[in-house]
Amino acid sequence: MCGRCATASTGRGVSAMKGVEAPPIGGLVRAIVIVLVVLFAGWLLLAWAVLKRPMLALPVAAFTGLVVLVGMHDAQALAIYVLVAGGIWRLAHKASFERLVGRRLRTGWVRWWVYERCWRSTMILCGLGKRTRGRSREAVPKIQTVVSTQWCDRVLVRLLLGQCTEDFERVAPGLAHSFGARSCRVREQGPGRVWLEFTTSDPLVQTVSALRVPDTVDLQAVPIGLQENGERWCLPVRGTHVLIAGATGAGKGSVIQSLLRGLAPAIRDGFVAVWAVDPKGGMELGPGRAMYARFATPTASDAPYGEIVELLEDAVRVMQQRSRALAGVTRLHEPTREEPLIVVVVDEIANLTAYLTDQAVKKRILQALGLLLTQGRAVGVCVIGALQDPRREVLALRNLFPLRVALRLDAPTEVDMVLGDGARDQGAICDRIPNALPGVGYVRVDGVREPTRVRAAYVSDDDIAALVAEYPAPWPCLDGEALFQAAEDDVDGEVIELPTARDDEPQDDGKREAS
Repeated sequence: MCGRCATASTGRGVSAMKGVEAPPIGGLVRAIVIVLVVLFAGWLLLAWAVLKRPMLALPVAAFTGLVVLVGMHDAQALAIYVLVAGGIWRLAHKASFERLVGRRLRTGWVRWWVYERCWRSTMILCGLGKRTRGRSREAVPKIQTVVSTQWCDRVLVRLLLGQCTEDFERVAPGLAHSFGARSCRVREQGPGRVWLEFTTSDPLVQTVSALRVPDTVDLQAVPIGLQENGERWCLPVRGTHVLIAGATGAGKGSVIQSLLRGLAPAIRDGFVAVWAVDPKGGMELGPGRAMYARFATPTASDAPYGEIVELLEDAVRVMQQRSRALAGVTRLHEPTREEPLIVVVVDEIANLTAYLTDQAVKKRILQALGLLLTQGRAVGVCVIGALQDPRREVLALRNLFPLRVALRLDAPTEVDMVLGDGARDQGAICDRIPNALPGVGYVRVDGVREPTRVRAAYVSDDDIAALVAEYPAPWPCLDGEALFQAAEDDVDGEVIELPTARDDEPQDDGKREAS
């Protein structure tokens, strides 16, 4: 190339470079700032998600960290390995997986997807929002905790100022429909806080098989069946009385037989003595006769209810003897083999208190039951009563039962008669229990405001026969006179001849002369 051409080419290159402008430094700085702000906001969002939704955000954060460290391909492989290991863990030991992982994952997902997404709008539409001065938006109750199980979701809510539990009870059906639950019940947690229990599936639809007989008996928690949250339903018998009310075929026998099944080891060992009264001639309680210390039914004699009256009055005498013996010693009887817990089971108690035509016998029965219900708890005499008609004129003593179980009833007004005022408004819809669900009911414990939905286990005739054969009472089933005679015959003693003083010997009156 000649010098002229080289000079011309160099000139054109310089001219071209002069025509291209350098990028402005301000735009580059602006781009870097935007990237840093986005990254910082992303980390803040991730940190907030980890704090607020750890079980949902931590897996995302962990996967993001793996992608940065080992790359996308290896991160995906590790994630697949973790999912496969989790699936094997759940198949091999579902209980531990649910306790450690499954419940937390489900709770985090349910809290965000089911409740928080539409919480504000639901609260406002149900009339639970309040507009305060100086705020443009309505204030709504706040979600504090969510616990999700297989059967129900429990949402702990912090109330607004001026709200009360009844505000949520009034709109409980609307809350259930809004969040896609079968039902919603409200339970007080404390001042300013309530639990909303949303039933998502019902474990009580299926018949509950007879429960396993416990190895040891806890008299404060005898297993009866299941609660609607899937947990075991237990009843106390020591220090209380229990009333079981329900229409014909509602499942009162299931509650009684499950109670006896839970007490069976203590009955066999002599720590619990069952005194049974069956006004129907033994149709209900007769199959378990071998487990009873006393059993009374109407007879064909001139005094058909004489044995029943005798049994109840004997229980009163035992109660009064124990009261005198324990006065100033203890406030609650401790069962022993010598002084067992006496459980007086009365089936169809209304036959003795309302429908009995012999007024003298009826008066004695009412008096004995009244004494047992008012004085028997502390001294180890517990009354278990069952009836069909809960009206006051049928059983005026119903308010003396601290613990009451209401199975299927015929009318809405009967619910409050059994469980107390306001029980139906709090969710105890006993009048809506289907006939196809015997044993389903609601229980209210003294001191607990809200009733709990439960189902008693079904104990078949074969279960009762096997139970009686394995857990008989240590004494035969006797009437009152025979029981006392057997107690005298059972005492093995030796007659000792005490020396008598002779007439010519001076009587020692405890005084001695000083020598």
